[in-house]
Amino acid sequence: METIIKRISELGEVVGGGTPSTAIDEYWNGDIPWISPKDLTGYTAVYIANGESFITSKGLNKSGTRLLPKNTVLFSSRAPIGYIALAANPICTNQGFKSIVCNEDIVNPLFLYYYLKANLSYIRLFGTGATFPEISGSAMRKIKLQVFKDVRYQKRVADILFQFDALIENNNTRIGLMEKMARGLYKEWFVRFRYPGHEKDSLVASKLGKTPSSFDLAQMNEVFDYYIGGGWGNDIPSEDYPVEASVIRGADFPGVWRYDVSSCPVRYHKASNYKSRKLEDGDIVMEISGGTAEQPVGRTVLVTQDMIDRFKDGTVICASFCKLIRLKKKKISPYYFYFWMHYLYDTRIIDRFQLQSTGIINFKFESFLRKGLVMLPPKTVMDAFDNEVAPIFKEMNVLAQQNDLLIKQRDLLLPRLMSGKLEVNI
Repeated sequence: METIIKRISELGEVVGGGTPSTAIDEYWNGDIPWISPKDLTGYTAVYIANGESFITSKGLNKSGTRLLPKNTVLFSSRAPIGYIALAANPICTNQGFKSIVCNEDIVNPLFLYYYLKANLSYIRLFGTGATFPEISGSAMRKIKLQVFKDVRYQKRVADILFQFDALIENNNTRIGLMEKMARGLYKEWFVRFRYPGHEKDSLVASKLGKTPSSFDLAQMNEVFDYYIGGGWGNDIPSEDYPVEASVIRGADFPGVWRYDVSSCPVRYHKASNYKSRKLEDGDIVMEISGGTAEQPVGRTVLVTQDMIDRFKDGTVICASFCKLIRLKKKKISPYYFYFWMHYLYDTRIIDRFQLQSTGIINFKFESFLRKGLVMLPPKTVMDAFDNEVAPIFKEMNVLAQQNDLLIKQRDLLLPRLMSGKLEVNI
């Protein structure tokens, strides 16, 4: 298939972004989607409709950004270089993007999306700056790409790849619905107190407000059997660091909750450190350092055997900024405790254990052990809850495994289709 070499400026218009003043309220909370690279952190779908923030028309006019049309290729140009998505609708960005409004007579937007993903290492070569490399608008415009001349052929190639991404996104949607289902069940049973047999209980005053008469309260140190800080290990193996194992970091939350372990790095560890920190079925991983005002520490992940099996040889520990918590399972269910911790986090009760130092928020774990409270339903109720949610977790894992296969197949096809080594019929 015939190819042509074009600068990006010949394929479309390169457009930067901007940020309205956060000190002016009338610029924010409008109806215009505005995204930053943060919105694409861990984002796996092809199209994006909006991020966390929206701006008003006044904010748009005063920001230096521009409303980009649907199918614009959104490309983060710094911190980091290479987050990519397609605009699902008109959208604007901050200054961390050099987006491409495609000339669709020359290049298909979906094809360009996949082309850039297949050639990220090449694109990143054009970044400058030692600490935080950035691609300038002028540098982006000058980058030469070798693309198929026939736009119909581009579209055919892109459509084949998108079939994989559409299936992946469908599975992710189903996983999200299952996550919502499990959270909803927890709220129904343990926030609204409509658990099986609740009619026999009355609500009584406790340190946590009104709770069912059959429920107990315990301090965290009463339900923890074992806890230890995580480890980071070394990036290369050696005599002192012989054990190869993956590491779950705070940055990998909440992906691993959805059984997406692809971002967890493989490191090398001392045998003794690994032995004392190896994650087991029913463990809780808790993030205790590196939080912000918007995202405080205290997030947790429940480790299941299905999750462990996703890692190479089932070897995995948590990182240094996390704690491994092993529960007294005869006293408390790991599933129940996991959702209890999410309740504390979502309601910001967890905030009382935050410690801010030099702009970084850490977690007062020892204080949490002594003063943190957990509501304990009867063991029969917790076991019944386990029986309801455990199959949901298993089904999420099945869908995540399907995604693993789809991603591998797509990533095998991507460079071959983009290079023309594998031709397709129009």
